Amino acid sequence: MKVVITGGGTGGSITPLLAIYQELKKRDNSFLFIGGRFTIEKDFAEENGIPFHSIASGKLRRYLDLSNLLAPIFVLIGFFQALYLLIKNRPNVVIAAGSFVSVPVIWASWLLKIPALIHQLDIKKGLANALMAPFATRITVTFPSSLKDFSRKKTVLTGNPVRDDIFLGTTQTAYQIFNLKKEVPTLLILGGGTGALAINKIVNQSLSQLISFCQIIHIAGKGKNIFQNDKLKETYRPQTLDTVLADDKDLYHKEKTFEHYHVYEFLSDELKHAVQVADLVVTRAGISTLTELAALEKPLIIIPLPNTHQEENAKYFERENAALILNQHLLTPELFTNFIHDLLRNKAKRDELSANIKKLFNPDAAARITNEIYKIGK
Repeated sequence: MKVVITGGGTGGSITPLLAIYQELKKRDNSFLFIGGRFTIEKDFAEENGIPFHSIASGKLRRYLDLSNLLAPIFVLIGFFQALYLLIKNRPNVVIAAGSFVSVPVIWASWLLKIPALIHQLDIKKGLANALMAPFATRITVTFPSSLKDFSRKKTVLTGNPVRDDIFLGTTQTAYQIFNLKKEVPTLLILGGGTGALAINKIVNQSLSQLISFCQIIHIAGKGKNIFQNDKLKETYRPQTLDTVLADDKDLYHKEKTFEHYHVYEFLSDELKHAVQVADLVVTRAGISTLTELAALEKPLIIIPLPNTHQEENAKYFERENAALILNQHLLTPELFTNFIHDLLRNKAKRDELSANIKKLFNPDAAARITNEIYKIGK
């Protein structure tokens, strides 16, 4: 079966496509990836040996923005480019996961009567999927509440798929890679694929307290290293820090040095080991990230990106008692530090969060989605 994969722009939409690709690859299928010109999907395609073609794409916004005037032109150009690629390659099926570069591809597939499947990651329906849904043959969704947002005849609840390799991380490898101490709790801080400046700032302000009672692996995002020195063009770390927790009985580090703080702009293959060793994870509320953390049963503190679909995602996890939520607008170093400190000391609460978040993960999601693909693509 010939399969066209389309999507990208962010790691959030690439991750489920990778999981679906890994499942489809188990059978005798061939692939083509159609993505944007200046985004990360080309790297994904090259890493997996998938032929890649780029098309023009325009991102429509639900609010007033000058770029909305040009977006339809780029979408139209992308439509004709996608039309050409689909006629040339004649796939059996097209799959997408809700990014704007996918919109002209799905429209073109409908015109050519090529069946298409789109996957809805988040609880709140995105504009890209809203534009593609009428032209899709099948729609798969992560959450039961999303079923009402699409046609009941062609929508299936599957859960969100995760990559096979996330289960391959080991704590022993993490100790070696990150030079961690086994007797000290480990905090993993994830800023998302592009990093989160607000989270980085609060980490910076809280660091003198945090390293007193835990060791930290911090993914700050490309170009957003909190100690980046533009003049030196390298990571700069002060040698010492003062702490306000000097009398705390749970202090692990009497000397306030940065040997217990490990900051990276980006982690690729090493990330699975960092997640595995973490006793607690601080993260944004992108569903791809939350799904992988749920698969590994990790206790979470979620700081959703304000005024986005992430807030709905976070509320769902909070309602299920599967994570603790912090409002970015109300966040202070004291609140941030206290939440982390209290949760690291309370193993019973962490175990409760782990048990509840496990219930939100469907281990058969990738298989269910690929089953739907075979149904419409045969």
